Amino acid sequence: MLEPVGPLPPSVYWRRRALAVAAAVLALALLVWAVAAGVSADGGSDVPAAAAPTPAPTTGPPSPVASLGALPKSATSDARGLASGPLGATLRAPGDAALLGANALPGTRPQTGTAALPGADALPGDAALPGADSAPGGQQAGGAPSSPAPPSPSPPPGPTSAPAAPPPAPAPAPCGDGDLRITARTDKPRYGAGEHPVFSLVVTNTGSAPCTRDLDAARQAMAVVRKPGDGLWGSNDCSPAHTQDVRTLAPGQDAVFTVRWAGRTSTPGCSGTRTVVPPGDYQLLTRLDGTISDPAKFTLG
Repeated sequence: MLEPVGPLPPSVYWRRRALAVAAAVLALALLVWAVAAGVSADGGSDVPAAAAPTPAPTTGPPSPVASLGALPKSATSDARGLASGPLGATLRAPGDAALLGANALPGTRPQTGTAALPGADALPGDAALPGADSAPGGQQAGGAPSSPAPPSPSPPPGPTSAPAAPPPAPAPAPCGDGDLRITARTDKPRYGAGEHPVFSLVVTNTGSAPCTRDLDAARQAMAVVRKPGDGLWGSNDCSPAHTQDVRTLAPGQDAVFTVRWAGRTSTPGCSGTRTVVPPGDYQLLTRLDGTISDPAKFTLG
């Protein structure tokens, strides 16, 4: 009896049966939807209507209550009940800036124990939330008990003061003539024909403390003489010099100035004819200001 019987081909009858079954299923679905809609119209549905999107705020943070958006009447009434009860103070507390963003509540300070934001003034020891009025009995307005402020750590003891630095040593005093010894020195006692002697003026601090002295070349002089008063050559005759040379000499320290002599005579201002000094015995004298050394004897071969 399942096989179609008629003058038409069997495929035609199978298509007609499929259409009839689809129409019956659609009718049944429409019936179920109509029943469900009728039940919702009686107010027994637990599914709330979709909330309308909340427009973006122009200035300031969104209010936690306003951000609930358009709710069903039952949800709106529940929210009003929460706002009027103890939980409402918590929703409106300025401390919610930590949840809404650092800039949500301008002018509020971070709570004690939290890291201060850049530019924020942290007030250690504030137990209450920023902007909240403390209620009697250690509770904030709204009924939430406030926790005691943690004790602030005592500052570490400061470093002990370092001993005072010793006063700087006084500047050395100028060297007096009696604090210095002036010495004439030759590099050897005898010179052969054609050798050029090396002469030295030695200044020695013979005092017990450092001292300073201007050893300007113009204050120095060397001379070759046959005997005192019979001079043959002077170091400043042809090569006058002037150089500021202030030195500090420690006790026992020497300052040595040398010159190589060409073995010829000279006169002040380097005038006249310069001649070669003949072989013989001579003396070297040195001077610093008004102090003249003892003679150093040498021989030219």
